[in-house]
Amino acid sequence: MEIIEIVAIIILVIAILVLVYYYLLNTPAIMNKLKSYVPTNADAHMSEVISKNTDYNDLEKEKESKSMTKRIKVKLSDIDMSSINTDAFSSKLDAFLDEKSDELIKDWSLATTDDLEDLEAKFLETTKSVDALDKDYQEFKKSSKEFQEATEEKLNDIDKRIEALEK
Repeated sequence: MEIIEIVAIIILVIAILVLVYYYLLNTPAIMNKLKSYVPTNADAHMSEVISKNTDYNDLEKEKESKSMTKRIKVKLSDIDMSSINTDAFSSKLDAFLDEKSDELIKDWSLATTDDLEDLEAKFLETTKSVDALDKDYQEFKKSSKEFQEATEEKLNDIDKRIEALEK
């Protein structure tokens, strides 16, 4: 894979992730479900750090860590999939890619099927030209041999006449 292809794939993946993000953001049922799992403050132990309460026994720490993992953990089976419309998502994704594909092709000088058809036509024309040149060369070679043979015959005839004159 060339760098251009890798960059194109990365851009497409980012576009898909952005679309999924906006879809999830605009679907209140899913957002409410996710918000119930994510803690509201940045650190669940922040209040303990601020009050400098360090007298914890191992059981309390284990119990808190288990409850924290339960709150953060999101299972796909918990998310209501009936409200997700894959057809609408696919159509939005297709529209986005259609809108941006012309810009990507233009900016990165990518080849399209039209470009490939033009190249195929030029290749066929070049092949015909090369075939015509090869045919002309073979004819020239043939006529050149005939010319050489005729010239050799004339030279041999002249040599015979010179020898006859010398005798």
